[in-house]
Amino acid sequence: MRRLMLLLLVALGGLWLVSYFFPQIERIEVSGNVHYSASEIMALADVAPGDPLLWVNTWRLRRLAEDPWIGRVRVIRHLPDTLSIKVWERTPAIVEGNTVMAIDGTVLPNVPEETKANLVVLSGWGPSRRDEALELVALLEGFAPEVISYSPGGFDVRHARGWLYTPSIDLLKEHWGAFVSQQGGQVSVYPWGVSALP
Repeated sequence: MRRLMLLLLVALGGLWLVSYFFPQIERIEVSGNVHYSASEIMALADVAPGDPLLWVNTWRLRRLAEDPWIGRVRVIRHLPDTLSIKVWERTPAIVEGNTVMAIDGTVLPNVPEETKANLVVLSGWGPSRRDEALELVALLEGFAPEVISYSPGGFDVRHARGWLYTPSIDLLKEHWGAFVSQQGGQVSVYPWGVSALP
């Protein structure tokens, strides 16, 4: 029995050692990347041609998975020699001062100035309403919001079709049908309904 265990351990050790040298990565396919280049994704993933294919694991990819630009990552090994890395990058959605955020609130570093110029601008005073503003951006996506200003009293939103005032997101959702039925102009949402001016 002891001999069998020793033989099994030696065999497993041999397989482990062989897996370090074969199969090796000869080709790396990167997809889904926009902000980062393929070589930057490979550097963040800490993989390169010649690395052992079977040794690519979540521990090794942690730097890539923890990067703020990366929302999700999936790695597939294609035997005998190909590694596929699929990433889902976060997209800049809103800028507040010099801080750029994705729609999930993740702060994104190193955003090009030309990208910042096309984002929804957030400003305001009083307690921060950043999370609500991000939810508002997602809700109003079809209206192309441009500027959101907040205060303790509510939100003023300039969008491609006009202007909106709402005290809260919940009230806007409650009166969504009435808001959508208005075609442009200035729309104000109140607890009792919606008013509109051309």
